[in-house]
Amino acid sequence: MTSESVEVPGRQIGLPMVIHVSRVRSHTASRISWHSHDGFELLFLLEGATAYEFADRRILQLSGGHFLVIPPRTVHRGRHNVRSPCTICGLALNTAHAATWKHTTFTPADVQRIRSALERSSRTVHPFNPPLRWLVRRLMEAIASFPARPDSPTAAAALRTLICGVLLESMVQMLSPPRAPQASVEAAISFFRQHLDEPVHIPDLVRYLGFSRARTFELFKSQTGLTPNDYLQRLRIEKAQELLRATPRSVTAIALETGFSSGQYFCTVFRRYTGLSPAA
Repeated sequence: MTSESVEVPGRQIGLPMVIHVSRVRSHTASRISWHSHDGFELLFLLEGATAYEFADRRILQLSGGHFLVIPPRTVHRGRHNVRSPCTICGLALNTAHAATWKHTTFTPADVQRIRSALERSSRTVHPFNPPLRWLVRRLMEAIASFPARPDSPTAAAALRTLICGVLLESMVQMLSPPRAPQASVEAAISFFRQHLDEPVHIPDLVRYLGFSRARTFELFKSQTGLTPNDYLQRLRIEKAQELLRATPRSVTAIALETGFSSGQYFCTVFRRYTGLSPAA
């Protein structure tokens, strides 16, 4: 199976403040065309990386360990109608009607703080803190198991509790000062960009950064949600897309120019990350 998707309506679990909560785990690219939601949507990316495009042409990159706030009725889509392979949790909230929050752990003052944080953080990407990462992972597990026992009071209670916890920790992050990315990861990304047209091996990166292999992977995963190999492949595909749009070069020539060993392998990787053939 290349994609696993579950969506649970808030009213089904006794939480009308939630329009729906969802979980998607995809191993190949999927289509996400223009759409909007009536309430605020929070997108929590646990693993992988993808990008979202808005009607005003603004593009936001979202990587593992980060979340994005999309305001109500804001038209958006996956960049080029594509969501890249990732593990993502979506939470759509009904903030227009205070009564839907009545039977939650939040006081009216809490609800106002949450709404203010959401408005202030609209179309902004924020990092997870450790409690939020743990809660999002637990929430996704609870969503995945819910269809097997939809009438279970315990399963519904678990979802309600986790959703409120995720929302609380999200507010903490939205109100926290921005955190600069670690210089070592930025240096690694710069190294990749400088060598996109060459065979790059992980030992090369390890030597360049001066860390152990394990530490290199740990830093990369914590900051980007991706392994170094996955990040490099995505950079190569992005560069290939630019060349395909801007030049008349053949697919094979572009494959070799972006560091792929053959046109056939390039086509396989390109389809995995974009859902399309490079010749399309």
